[in-house]
Amino acid sequence: MIAAKADTSKKIGYVGAFTYAEVVSGLTSWYLGVKSIVSDVTMDVKFTGSWYDEDKERDTANALIDGGCSIISQHADSMGAPNACDAKGVPNITYNGATNKDTYVISSRINWQPYFEHCIDAVKEGKPIETNYTGSLKDGSVEIGKIGPAAAEGTEAKIAEVKAALEAGTTKVFDTSTFTLNTANAALEEGKKLDLDADGHLKSYTVNGSNVIKTEGSKSYFAESDIQSAPYFDLNIDGITYLNVEYGD
Repeated sequence: MIAAKADTSKKIGYVGAFTYAEVVSGLTSWYLGVKSIVSDVTMDVKFTGSWYDEDKERDTANALIDGGCSIISQHADSMGAPNACDAKGVPNITYNGATNKDTYVISSRINWQPYFEHCIDAVKEGKPIETNYTGSLKDGSVEIGKIGPAAAEGTEAKIAEVKAALEAGTTKVFDTSTFTLNTANAALEEGKKLDLDADGHLKSYTVNGSNVIKTEGSKSYFAESDIQSAPYFDLNIDGITYLNVEYGD
């Protein structure tokens, strides 16, 4: 997009449902994915306070577009944001389902089949059902949707490359060298504690008594879904601006 049109905004937008770690983890990982290609990208996020509200999601997407965002993604369940993007000709990355719109780029979705198979097998074998089960790209619990008409040439090959690296563990979503944060943006819940180096990279982050920053060789990363299956990446990193945190603003 930048190569084709020099005045393309290097700001992207995200329609979030709630400020829960589940949403923050997802929006941060998408931002870091874009940042791996466009190093000076920024992102505006606006929350709706609802998992499904088509009017709010449409209006929120429109506000982000009007604020200069060149691509919109979401963690919200309706067609509000995709419809807004289609009306304004803005590329859109959807959540839990593809669309047939010209502005559709790609989507991700949750596939519950591997977990249901685990539950069924556990019952058959008289074993306990895993309550902290964590699925992945590798076991098919996370799926990437079809590539849409708004995707750039070479998208399929790039996705295959990154997917293979994630499955092999050679690429970490929350590689601490790829982001920084300001402690002023880190409104930590009780019992959580972080430590940063001089450049603002995470050195340690204590969640439920465990340091979730792990090191493999020379690389450190935030180990999401390591101590529990529920997401706990809840930090507002540099480059991402929350336009609201009080629902209804």
